[in-house]
Amino acid sequence: MKPTIAFILLIFISVPVVAQNAREIQVDNQDRYLNFPVSGWSSDFDGEQQMMRIIHEGNVLDEFSISLANGDPDWWAFFPIEKHRGETLIIEVDNPAGKPGLDEVFADSTFPGEKEIYNERYRQQVHFSSRRGWNNDPNGLIWYNGEWHLFYQHNPYGWAWGNMHWGHAVSTDLVHWQELPDALYSPDHDHMAFSGGAVVDPENTFGFRRDGVDPLIATYTRTGSGEHLALSYDNGRTFEEYEGNPVVEHRGRDPKVFWYEPGGHWVMIVYDESHTRKLDSGDEVRLYQHSIYTSPNLTDWTYQSGVTDFFECPELFELPVHGENGTSKWVMYDADGKYVVGAFDGKKFSVEQGLRKFDYGGDFYASQTYSNVPEEDGRRIQIGWFRTETPYMPFNQSMTFPAELNLKKNADGYLLYPQPIDEIEKLHNRSFQLENETISDTTISSPIRGDQQHIIAEFDKGDATQFGINVNGYELTYDILRSKLNDTFYPIEENLKLELIVDRMGIEVFVNDGELYYVEEYNSVDTEQFVNIFARGRGNPTLLVKNFEVHELSSIWDGK
Repeated sequence: MKPTIAFILLIFISVPVVAQNAREIQVDNQDRYLNFPVSGWSSDFDGEQQMMRIIHEGNVLDEFSISLANGDPDWWAFFPIEKHRGETLIIEVDNPAGKPGLDEVFADSTFPGEKEIYNERYRQQVHFSSRRGWNNDPNGLIWYNGEWHLFYQHNPYGWAWGNMHWGHAVSTDLVHWQELPDALYSPDHDHMAFSGGAVVDPENTFGFRRDGVDPLIATYTRTGSGEHLALSYDNGRTFEEYEGNPVVEHRGRDPKVFWYEPGGHWVMIVYDESHTRKLDSGDEVRLYQHSIYTSPNLTDWTYQSGVTDFFECPELFELPVHGENGTSKWVMYDADGKYVVGAFDGKKFSVEQGLRKFDYGGDFYASQTYSNVPEEDGRRIQIGWFRTETPYMPFNQSMTFPAELNLKKNADGYLLYPQPIDEIEKLHNRSFQLENETISDTTISSPIRGDQQHIIAEFDKGDATQFGINVNGYELTYDILRSKLNDTFYPIEENLKLELIVDRMGIEVFVNDGELYYVEEYNSVDTEQFVNIFARGRGNPTLLVKNFEVHELSSIWDGK
């Protein structure tokens, strides 16, 4: 029988042998952080994990695994304690081997390394990353009360995946971010806070409104339990669990919820492994699908249908077709970005166009789009997990730069076109521009170089057999004879436009306004830094450079 949290707490509080592996820490009025010494900050580390708890007045605030350092730590993790000033916290570790590390835990107004935050050698300067620990999937993307909220999967106690919390950051311009304390914790390590979305309910369909406030509602997976709701009445700073959780119990995860206006009901799309199909042989096979549920009030859900052959982190949204007034289509995708286009009647999605690839780079995953975007804005804005490994740093991974999604129809059918949001111009610093320059079997170099850049290059292919751009050793080459951009088959008629966002540990490339999209980890720190345009071929090949812009980018952390 699995012991309940209450039974576990009774053991730790009442049995003296366990108390030997516990400490009381008094939180003073100036304290902000409870600091933990950590060993391990690369994929090569395979140290022992200790299970720990932070307890206040008998309630577990957080339960997590951590590689406690018994000597000099590689880095320090922290738990925010401002709201516990003047109170006593109990810190426990299960294994007596963790006692030396437990003894080093301390409360303070700062955490070791805080002065260096955002200036670390491999810290992304244009893409969001968490101050400490691991981040992956963006969660709960929502505009609410004047702020763009970025929740995300966060391990605040380790460099690698684990201990899933909901991290939290806010922005007023989608470019500059302020990280806040984590929003959702794991008082029971077996019930972590996995991915999900966020909504606001202005119609008060269930009655969550309190004192005139329609709460920010997180819809997420609590592992081992099902799909949960959590309510925030203070702009996402703190959450309380809905007492009727879970609202859906099944074998699945990662709900995304939205209001379907034509039907006057809520829709949940969620990854699901609960369903099976019987074969002619009589055997049953498990289906891996995106399931669609509906609800009148966010709490009572009914299964309606499913679309098979999809994996985790589903999305479903409607987009107008660019250039076709009055025409719109629905788009469904999963974690790797592959998507289908079709129709949706509020209960069933009908596929009209099969799977299309979204990312051609390989380091894009688990994206989500913003909900509750103001009507006067109207954009479909996407952020994804940017898989950028940062060894020997006290943080790991980052997010893609916010992109606006458009749906366009060409000879190949309907395609999603991501483009950097216009707000990137807020980061432009020094700039270099060249227009209508013809080059012949040579290169053009930008006087602006570095590891934070926004670059736009537009070409008329001329008679060069190869042309392209090289940024810090990352080369994009278009081969006329093979009709390929690097290894991607991509025929063009005359023009090619390349747009790049270059950061310290990764590059995003938008080809012809997003017709192709590359998200790739790339280290621009430990390499020679330059920006060159080139033309190659036999004889004296020419290439018309219609436009070449290189903008140095300010840091999104400026002022932090």
